[in-house]
Amino acid sequence: MARKPISTYAGGKGPRQFIWEAIRAMGTEAEWDKYTIARRADVEDQTVGTYLQALVKAGIVIETRREKHGNVAQVVWYRLAQDKGLDAPRLRRDGSPVVQGLAQEQMWRTLRMMNSDTNFRELAAHASTPDVPVAAAAASDYLQVLFHAGYLTQTRVGGPGKQARYKLKKNTGPRPPMVCRTRVLYDPNVGEVVWAAHVTEEDAIYAA
Repeated sequence: MARKPISTYAGGKGPRQFIWEAIRAMGTEAEWDKYTIARRADVEDQTVGTYLQALVKAGIVIETRREKHGNVAQVVWYRLAQDKGLDAPRLRRDGSPVVQGLAQEQMWRTLRMMNSDTNFRELAAHASTPDVPVAAAAASDYLQVLFHAGYLTQTRVGGPGKQARYKLKKNTGPRPPMVCRTRVLYDPNVGEVVWAAHVTEEDAIYAA
C-alpha cells in the first residue's frame, strides 16, 4: 500500500488512531490480520505491523494463531484483548507507555475543571499525579502559550513578588492542545495548528 500523506489525515488524527479505531470496531471476539486492519484504516501495512507489535507487547492485543500461505508467506491472526477506550494507546515499540504529553493532558483537564483562575504553581500542584508529576516550569510555559493562543484570559498581570493568574476562556474540547517541539500549539479538537511563536531572522540564523 502506498504511504498516505500526513496532510490527508482528517480531523487531526494520526495513523495510529485510525488503526486503533479499526481494531476496536472488530470487537474483542473477532480474529483479524494486519492486512484487514490496514485496509479498514487506510494505513500502510508496515505502519500497522509496527503498531501491532507494540500492542501485543503491552498485552492489549494478543496473537491467536499463525497460518502459512505457500512456502514462505505466513499470516498472523490477532484479537483485541483489552479495549482501552477511544484514544489509541500511546506505546513505544517495546510496549511501554509513552508519558510525553501526559503532563499537558493533565494540565488541560485541570483547567477545564477549574471554576476559578490559577497561576503556574497552583496548576502544577493540581495537575500532578504520582505517576506523572507536573513541573512548575512546564505549567508556566503551558499557561503562557495558551494565553498567547487566545485560550486563556489573564486575570492578574504578573510582576515583582506576584504571579500572573489565568482563567480558561476557550474550551475547544477534551483533548489537550499540545505545545510541540517546534513551538507551535496544535489543537487536536479542531485538527489545526492554532498558534506559532514569532521567529525573527536572527532566531533562524543563530538557533542551536
